[in-house]
Amino acid sequence: MGHSSIVLDRCNPTLFVDYDGTLHAGHAYIDASGQITLDSGRQPFEYVPLLVEMLEHYPAVEIVLTTFWLRTLPTSQVISYLPPELMRRVVDTTRDEKARFSYVQNGAEKTDIITSFAYGKRLKNWLAIDDSVYGAYHFGLKPGELVPNFLLLDSVRGISDELAQMRIREWLAKVHQETV
Repeated sequence: MGHSSIVLDRCNPTLFVDYDGTLHAGHAYIDASGQITLDSGRQPFEYVPLLVEMLEHYPAVEIVLTTFWLRTLPTSQVISYLPPELMRRVVDTTRDEKARFSYVQNGAEKTDIITSFAYGKRLKNWLAIDDSVYGAYHFGLKPGELVPNFLLLDSVRGISDELAQMRIREWLAKVHQETV
């Protein structure tokens, strides 16, 4: 990987946030007019209030958007779907990161993109919440080292899943202690 001499000196707590299967159940179809329909038949962004509530007492947490919506829509539009409480936390997106082909093939594309971004920005405290971050064990300098940085969600429950919420809250408490 060639990351052995990497210095992770950016301590800003960073949450990598996906939309589909994370902030709502299922995956979106976006038509030409920007109208969103989910294959689950559910409401888009129904779990957003949960994230707003979880982050409420952690003003330092920054958000990087990882949704594949960035491939079809302008960044500003992708961000605009979020409420102001989350919108103002968005500092970047992974739009310009490209996964290596082998990872696209084996389903670890998102994991590769997020890892590359985190290393590139020298992030120390980060968590990715996503329903497609497969193969996390194989990333990092040592196998398994980045597993705690990835929270693989059930695409129906997203962050409404209680265990997922517990993991996110634990991470928030931990990085809050480290950055205070």
